[in-house]
Amino acid sequence: MEVEATTDNPERRTTGVQRRGRAARVVSAILAATDQELAEVGYAALRIEDIAKRAGVNKTTVYRRWPSKVELVCEAIKNHMQERAADSFPDTGTLRSDLLAYFRNVLKSMKHPLYRSILLTLNSHLDPALDDLGRQLRAKNRKFRSDLVQRGIERGELPRTVDAALVADLVSSPILLRVLHHGETVTTSYIESLVDTVLAGTAANAFRAGIN
Repeated sequence: MEVEATTDNPERRTTGVQRRGRAARVVSAILAATDQELAEVGYAALRIEDIAKRAGVNKTTVYRRWPSKVELVCEAIKNHMQERAADSFPDTGTLRSDLLAYFRNVLKSMKHPLYRSILLTLNSHLDPALDDLGRQLRAKNRKFRSDLVQRGIERGELPRTVDAALVADLVSSPILLRVLHHGETVTTSYIESLVDTVLAGTAANAFRAGIN
């Protein structure tokens, strides 16, 4: 997700701005400390004072760049998601393997305390900015999944008239429902069976419709 730089006060804000030297190290330390605090105590109990102490800076240094807790947390979440984005779009050569690799990465991430805390934070409805960021990230992830399927269609693994977004939703919805809403464990065999069922059903439906 791209983060636009603000222009109202370039010395105060760091969003989307590449800085060098000590300023970059300070920003990196603060964002890392925010990740650690978020993973340990969650958004509601998170305090700027604790973040500053963990980062080894004065709390005024944090407030100078991020005037509110929600702005800092949103920036930290965006930064974390950017760092892991490269692993979110695997290219294994086949659609089946791409989907399996993608969802294995998702499940692996969900076991991490920070990722679980991020999910809770973005679904907490404690602040409109968090709600908005949650919508953005969900839309981006949905596009990732749709693009994976579209790439398989372009390789000829599914007919070109297949709705890539629909296929991606059919695979992802049961997994996300079980994990996020029911708190259930999803196994690799379940993901494999689900992917195979959806892909086979899509191909069979296309055949019945006379699509070659």
